[in-house]
Amino acid sequence: MFKIKYFLMVLVLLAFVTSSVQATEVPSGGEMMIDAILIRPLGVVSVVLGSAIFVVSLPFTLLSGSVKQSGNRLVGYPLKFTFTRKLGSFPGYSEELEYEQE
Repeated sequence: MFKIKYFLMVLVLLAFVTSSVQATEVPSGGEMMIDAILIRPLGVVSVVLGSAIFVVSLPFTLLSGSVKQSGNRLVGYPLKFTFTRKLGSFPGYSEELEYEQE
């Protein structure tokens, strides 16, 4: 009976260990080309447009107290998407940005 319990405990522990090991997905050459030729330039355009909209909306966000949130959404998010991720990688990048509630 003890051997069966011990064996089951080992199986459960192995299940937890193997579930934490994940294969890393390597982007294909096509994904990298599309990212470099199409997505990154569009990201630069979104940074410029987001910055312009942020500056125009700054008086309103100052009054409402949402400068940090609008700055993160209009400028920080496109900057991070365009310049900090690996080429051809499209992870859940929007979940990584955390907004502080004031």
